[in-house]
Amino acid sequence: MITSRTLFAPLFLSIGLLIQACHAGNLQLVIGGKPTADIVLPTAPTRVEKTSALVLQDFVKRITGATLPVLSAPGSSFSHHLFIGDAAVRANPEKVKALKAEGYEIVAHQGSLYLYGGSGKGILYGAYELIEQQFGARKYDQLPATVTKKADLDVPPDLHMRYEPAFVYRESFYPPSADKEYLDWHHLQRFQDLWGVWGHTFFRMVPPERYFKDHPEYFALNNGRRQATQLCLSNPDVQALVIKYLKREIAGHPDALYWSIAQMDGGGYCTCGRCAKVDAEEGGPQGSIVRFVNGVAAHFPDQFFTTLAYGYSAEAPKLTTPAKNVYVMLSTIDATRQQPLASDPRAAAFRRQLTQWSKLTSNLFVWDYTTQFTAYLCPFPIYDHYQANIQYFLNHGIKGVFEQGSGETLSDMSAYASYMQAKLLWDPSVTAKNVEADFLQGYYGAGGVKVKQYIDQLIAARDETETPLDIYSNPVAHRNDYLSAEMMRQYKTSLAGALEAVKGTPLFTQRINTLRLGLEYVDLEQARAYGVHEAGYLTRLPDDTGQVKPGWMERVQRFVDDVQKAGGTEFSETGGTPQNYIQSWTDLLRQPHHASLIMGVIPVLSHPFIPDYPANRAMTLTDGVPGGRDYSYNWLLFEKGPLVITFPVKHTITPAKAGINFLFDPAHYIFLPDEVRLEGSADGEKYTLIAERQLKAAVNEPIRPEIHPVDFMLKGQPFSYLRVTIRFPDRLPDWFKGTRQRKPLIAVDEVSVE
Repeated sequence: MITSRTLFAPLFLSIGLLIQACHAGNLQLVIGGKPTADIVLPTAPTRVEKTSALVLQDFVKRITGATLPVLSAPGSSFSHHLFIGDAAVRANPEKVKALKAEGYEIVAHQGSLYLYGGSGKGILYGAYELIEQQFGARKYDQLPATVTKKADLDVPPDLHMRYEPAFVYRESFYPPSADKEYLDWHHLQRFQDLWGVWGHTFFRMVPPERYFKDHPEYFALNNGRRQATQLCLSNPDVQALVIKYLKREIAGHPDALYWSIAQMDGGGYCTCGRCAKVDAEEGGPQGSIVRFVNGVAAHFPDQFFTTLAYGYSAEAPKLTTPAKNVYVMLSTIDATRQQPLASDPRAAAFRRQLTQWSKLTSNLFVWDYTTQFTAYLCPFPIYDHYQANIQYFLNHGIKGVFEQGSGETLSDMSAYASYMQAKLLWDPSVTAKNVEADFLQGYYGAGGVKVKQYIDQLIAARDETETPLDIYSNPVAHRNDYLSAEMMRQYKTSLAGALEAVKGTPLFTQRINTLRLGLEYVDLEQARAYGVHEAGYLTRLPDDTGQVKPGWMERVQRFVDDVQKAGGTEFSETGGTPQNYIQSWTDLLRQPHHASLIMGVIPVLSHPFIPDYPANRAMTLTDGVPGGRDYSYNWLLFEKGPLVITFPVKHTITPAKAGINFLFDPAHYIFLPDEVRLEGSADGEKYTLIAERQLKAAVNEPIRPEIHPVDFMLKGQPFSYLRVTIRFPDRLPDWFKGTRQRKPLIAVDEVSVE
C-alpha cells in the first residue's frame, strides 16, 4: 500500500541531498553541534574587538550549542578561522579597504572569515549584522534576542558584507533603546552616551536659583524686566560662566563627543539693547544664539558643540555662520504628520529653514518627532512616512537624526516604530516593506497578517478623511475622522483576529493585547466627551440626571494595570503618570451630573473659541459632561474678552441656582476671569441683571491644573433667555514666569441652571 508518506519520501530525500550539496562548499563554523572554526583576536585586543568576539561566541552557542574558542592565534586543530579587527587586517591585508567611522566589512576568503571595521563600534556592528543576516537571529525589542536552534552553522564561501552608515548620529527614542544589546544590535546611539550635556542647557550652565537674585542681568530682559526665562547672551559675564562650566565638565568627561549650548524650552528671549541690536542685524534672536555659541566654541577648538534651531531660533541668521566645530540641530516640531515632510503643507517652514541653514553649514542634525506627546497610547499612523522622512534628511545633507518617540514609556506601536526607524537610520535605502514583514511575522507570529491589516486600515482612514496628525492632539479631536466609531470597530475586529490567530502562544498573545491597549485608551478618552452618548461613561436617567455606568472605574483601573504591566509609565509628556490618570477619572466621576434646565440648549457666542480644541463646539457648555483637568477635553478656550454667551431657552424657567466651571492652568496660559455677570430676559432684547461675581486674582501657580466652579444662588426671577458675560484680564499676572509674548486664555465648560 502506498501512503502519502511513502509517496513523498523520495522527494524529501532529494531535497535533503540538494541542501547538503548546497552547503557542502560553504565555510563551516559548526557541524553536528561541534565547532569547526575558532575566533581569532589580536594579541592585545581593544574593548570593541573583545566584545565582538564574545558576542559571536555567545550567539553561536545559543544557536548550535557549540562553543567556538577565542584565541590570540589561529588554532591548528581548526580548518576555518574567524579573524576579528586588527587580527583580520594583519591576516588578510590585501583584502582590507579603508572604512568610514562605524562602518564594517566581512569577507570570506580561502576558507576563513575576516571581520574588521572603522572607528567606534564598527566591528561590533559587523558582528551583529553577521548574526542577523547569516545566522538568522533577531532582536525585536528589549527582550532577549530570538534564535533558531540548529546543529550546523555555515556561511557562503564568497560572503562579502560591507557597509558605511549614512548618518554619524542615529537615535530612536523608544522603550527598546533602553536595552544596551538592542542599541548595539541595531547600531543606535543615545544622547547620554555621546553628549557631555544635552538638550536645553542654558540653566544647567547658569542656574537661576544660584545667580538670579544677585545677578538678574545674567538673564533675559523681557517685557521691560529681567526674568529667568532665558539668558542674556550679550552679557560677557554669562559667556565667562558658560566657559568655566564647560572647562570643568569637559575635564570630567573626556569621552563625550558633543556639548549642547542651547536655549531653554519656551520663549522669553532677551530684548535688552545689546541683544536687540544683534538680533536686528541677524534677522531674529537666533543671531544672538549663534554668535554666543561660536564665541564659546572658539575656546575649545578640539570639541564639538550643538545648539538648537527650535521655536524662536528656528530661522537661520542672516550674517553669522556657525563655527566649524558647531552643529545645528533643527526641529520639525511645527510640522503636521499626515504627509511626509517633503510634501506636507504644514512642513513648508521646516523645509525653508533647512534650506537656509544648509547654505550656512554642513553640520546639521535634525530633532524629529514621531509620537503624540499628549496621548502616547493613541494610534498615530505615520508608519508609512518613516523612510520618506529619513531619506529626505539624508538627501538634504543632514548628518544625524534624533527620532523622538515616547522615551522609556509604552506608546502606540513603540516596538514597531523603534525597529523600523533603527533599520532605516542605519540604511535609508533598505526595502521598508521587507523589514516590516520580517518584524510583523517575527514579533506577532501568526497574528502578524492581521496586525498588518490593522496598520493598513489606520493609514487608509487617515488618508480618506484627510486627517491632520498633530503631535499635540488627542483621541477626542479625531472622533469624527480616523478614530470614528465605525473605524474603531474595524480596528478592533482586525486585532481580535490577530489574537485568535495566536491562541495558545502566550508571548504573541501578550504583544497583541499590548497593541489593543491603544484602542481601549481611545475608547476611554472619547467617553469623556460623549457623556450620555452610547460610547460615553454616563447613562441618562428619566429626570435627565447623568449617572456613571456601573463598573466604569473598575474598567479604568484594569486598563491602567494592564498598561503598567506592558511597560507604560506615562500617558503623556507632562503630568501623565498612571496615578494621575486614575485621579483624573476619579475627579471627573465625583463631579455632580445634575439635570440642568438649559441642557442641550445651543448657546450663541459673542466670538469664536480657539478652533484647535473644539470639544463638542458650542454644545460643550450645555452637554452635561463636565471637563476635567486637561484643557484639551470638554473645555472651550477663548483668547479675548469680554466673552458674552447667550442661551436662548425660549420657554420660561425660574431657577434657584446657576453654575459655571472655569479651568486654572497657567502652564498653558489659562487663567481665571475677573468678573462673571448673569442677566435674564423675557424676549432676548431687554436684559436685567440677575447676579454677578468678582473673582479674587490668584497669587501663584498651582501644582497642577485646578477646576474652579462659580456658583450663584438666584432669587427665583423667571426668564426665557440667559446671558452670561465673562470679563478676564488682557495681561499676564506679575507672578507668572513664562514668556509674555502671549495673552492669557480663559477656559469655560459646563453652564448649568437648576
